[in-house]
Amino acid sequence: MGMGTAGFLGLAKETTWGTPIGATDYVELFSESMALEIDRFEVKNIGAIYTEPDDMAGIRRIGGSVEFPVYPEVLTPFLRGVFNNPVVTTVLSGYLYTNTFKTPTADFASEQPVAPYTFEVFRDVTSSFQYAGVCMNTLEFNVEPNNVLRCSAGVVGKVSSIVAKSTPSFVSSPTFPFAFDTCSISLGGAGTTLMEALTISIDGQIEGIPALNASTAVAKIRRTGPQIVGISGTVDFANLTEYNNFLNQTEQQMIVYFTQTASFSLKIDIPRMVYTAFPVAMGGRERTTVSFTGKARYHTGSATAIDVRLTNTSSGF
Repeated sequence: MGMGTAGFLGLAKETTWGTPIGATDYVELFSESMALEIDRFEVKNIGAIYTEPDDMAGIRRIGGSVEFPVYPEVLTPFLRGVFNNPVVTTVLSGYLYTNTFKTPTADFASEQPVAPYTFEVFRDVTSSFQYAGVCMNTLEFNVEPNNVLRCSAGVVGKVSSIVAKSTPSFVSSPTFPFAFDTCSISLGGAGTTLMEALTISIDGQIEGIPALNASTAVAKIRRTGPQIVGISGTVDFANLTEYNNFLNQTEQQMIVYFTQTASFSLKIDIPRMVYTAFPVAMGGRERTTVSFTGKARYHTGSATAIDVRLTNTSSGF
């Protein structure tokens, strides 16, 4: 009997897309939905029979998501997975580095737009599921009171197999992930206490493309559009300031900042954020809040729509 509590995710960056690599880093999860799906197609319609004719199996597609608490040392490969290699600056030589990730300006390689990884998913049933050629399509951050910073990564892969389980070794420092109690938010250059929940999502708009190459695996991964950054959340309707910003379509800089022990930090800077919906309504006698949505626009001066700076001990890519 498989128990989720005994499972884990292992991952490693690949040298060649689709060629599996043994796990080098391990992640403790909230949940996962990695899966192999097989396309099917019909081979005939008319055959003097009143039952459904046999069909054939087609393209094998790998996809799903993993959700995990954001520890400073765990987040690096996922940011690299959607933004490609960062710019690394030294904070404390030999120990602390700041990795700056921005909107990609080019594809990682000819066969895939972002850096590929191999995932090992152990589900407490004898062996592990191995997914190779995994490219990260979406990344979503969510924070609210009485909770840790959660991240969900949606992926597209190339091939899967069953392999021997490896032995996980999880990051032990810092002890706890980023959480709500060290989160601060500023809008338009000023700190705010109105935000009660916040979600920031990055959508790479990538998909697996099959080809006539004597294989049931996808032949390449391509973008179907530009990378999109969305913002949503809940705000206290204490005044008309943010509603007027929505009404006037006023752009604001949004900065979300988290800290942890030993100078670890995460800073998410959106230079041009604009509200796309700000539905004010009273649901009853209780306090009024607004569930808003917004989007990030490209900032010429910063050469990005979003600037993510993670300070941890990672320095090599």
